[in-house]
Amino acid sequence: MPRVAHVIRKYNPAEWGGMETHVEQVARHLALLGWGAEIHAPYISSGSSGSGHALDPTVPVKRYHVLSPYLGSASKRRALKETGSVLTVDEPLRLLWDRQLPIAHLHTAGRIGGAVRTALRLTKRPYVISIHGPLLTVQDWQKKALADRFSGAVDLGRPFGMLVGARRVLDDAARIIVFNEEERLAMTEKYGQRVILMEQGVDLRRMESGNAERARRRWPHLAKGPVLTVLARLTRAKNQLLAIQAFARAAPPDSHLVLAGATVEADYRASLEREIQASGLGARIHIMGNLDAVQEVPDLLALSRLMLMTSHVEPFGLVVLEAWAAGCPVLMGNRFGLAILADAIGEKGLFVQTQEPEDWASALRACLASPERLDSAARAGKEVVRQRFSWTAVAQRLQDVYLEVIEENRRRAK
Repeated sequence: MPRVAHVIRKYNPAEWGGMETHVEQVARHLALLGWGAEIHAPYISSGSSGSGHALDPTVPVKRYHVLSPYLGSASKRRALKETGSVLTVDEPLRLLWDRQLPIAHLHTAGRIGGAVRTALRLTKRPYVISIHGPLLTVQDWQKKALADRFSGAVDLGRPFGMLVGARRVLDDAARIIVFNEEERLAMTEKYGQRVILMEQGVDLRRMESGNAERARRRWPHLAKGPVLTVLARLTRAKNQLLAIQAFARAAPPDSHLVLAGATVEADYRASLEREIQASGLGARIHIMGNLDAVQEVPDLLALSRLMLMTSHVEPFGLVVLEAWAAGCPVLMGNRFGLAILADAIGEKGLFVQTQEPEDWASALRACLASPERLDSAARAGKEVVRQRFSWTAVAQRLQDVYLEVIEENRRRAK
């Protein structure tokens, strides 16, 4: 049985997101194809409960230690342990020892990626990498946010990064997998034909299991009036601020806005709370935190009349597929990764062309004023996921990539 290790930067059910869903579902469906697919991820805090899985406890997970090499205030160090370039020593040592593993699949670059790169190069084995965020298509606001994030911190990890070739992870990858056309074009210009554009999938059965009545019992404050939802981690990239501003301008007086997702940037959450307070809508705008992916997320989407996808940029937009599968229409942009989904749903989709609050407010008014339009978009979205977006298809394509890369490596070794 061939094996593959998926190495990921974070894998914690208490802070679950689209990348974790992607990795777990890919590993599970590769196992159904006969692969020994395992996930390598950092240890989670001792206070966390459960199996360490959000979806499928049968997927093998091997944990490794990480070290945050930053000096600064306590809050800065905590933030950079979550979002900075951390170090690992035991993961490359494990890979050096485990010579029966023919290939690794990185879902992170930086110093973790560099450590994996070094271990595999020393043992003459290949790896592929998936890019789950903008890398060569970074926007100006992202550069500023990155500078702000590291401001006031001293990075002691640079020598380690140089030692393991953290900046050469993409240079030495056998394949680079991206999830939108803009990133593919930018990556292909730099890395050539090693770049592969792939789509993602959706677990239709899980998302169809949502129950609106169960959601009303769980969250009685949402029992009356239409519910609008943003389902994303609380970060600047997801731009929940835009959703609050549009809701304040346009939503009916009996409606509710739910912001569901783990807090990744504490200062950004604080800014959202200030905006909610300033709007005077604290009784109707709810920050709910991380939700259980198995039942709570499908239930919330079953209850929601509309999901808002206000992100500045999305590498693909997996949560859009989940909403469509749950029968919830999505109001979204149509750039970057969302362009693939916009093209898939076509004229039945609900789109906003800008990131301006007034434009989103106008689109929100139009959507809520037309139940027929919302119902049509919901039906179209569900049909799209049924016809096109399958984790089985993703796993089959990845299997082809792995086998091709392993064979190339075998020929080179002769």
